[in-house]
Amino acid sequence: MSLGFILIQLLGLVPSVIAFTSLHTGNRKRILALMLFCNIMWLAHYMLLNAYAGVMINVVGLLRAVLCYNNDKKWAESNGWELLLILLYIGGAVLTWEGPLSALPAISMILSTIGLWTHDMRKTRILFLLNSPPLILYNIMIHSYSCFFIECCAFISYIIAVYRFDVKKYKVKALAKQKDEILMED
Repeated sequence: MSLGFILIQLLGLVPSVIAFTSLHTGNRKRILALMLFCNIMWLAHYMLLNAYAGVMINVVGLLRAVLCYNNDKKWAESNGWELLLILLYIGGAVLTWEGPLSALPAISMILSTIGLWTHDMRKTRILFLLNSPPLILYNIMIHSYSCFFIECCAFISYIIAVYRFDVKKYKVKALAKQKDEILMED
C-alpha cells in the first residue's frame, strides 16, 4: 500500500468524520458550512480515485448544501430545487456512466435529497437508511475504504434511529393498545 493511497484514504476519512460528528455542533448554519467543506474534500478524494460518479455527486452536493444553507431565503424555498437536484444527480450518473456502478451514488443522493426535503422525520430516517447500502457498495468497489467504513457506521446509526424512533415507538403503542383492549374486556 503506497503512501499516496493512504493519503487519498485520509482525504476521504477526514470529511467523513467531520460530517458524522457535525450534528453535535448544535448550530444548523455551522453544520451546513461544514458540509460544504466536506463536499469539497470528498470531491478531491473521489477525483484522485478516478471515481467520477463520486466526483459528480459531490459537485451537485455543493449546490444542495448551498440551497440548504440558504433555505430560509425566498429564492431557496421552492420544491423545484428538489426536482432540479434529482435531475442533476441522474444527469451526473449518465455523464459518468461506466456501468451500473455509476448509478449507485446517484441513487443514494436522490434518496437523501428526498429525505432532506420531507418534513416527516420517519420518512427521513427510512430514506437515510436506504441511502447507505448503495454508497457502501460503491465505496468498496472503488476502493474508498475510509468512506466505506464511515458509511457502515452511518448505516448502523440509521438502523438504531429507525428502531428507536419508529419500530420501538410503534411496539410501545401497540402494547398500550393491547393492554387497553384487555382492560376494557374485564
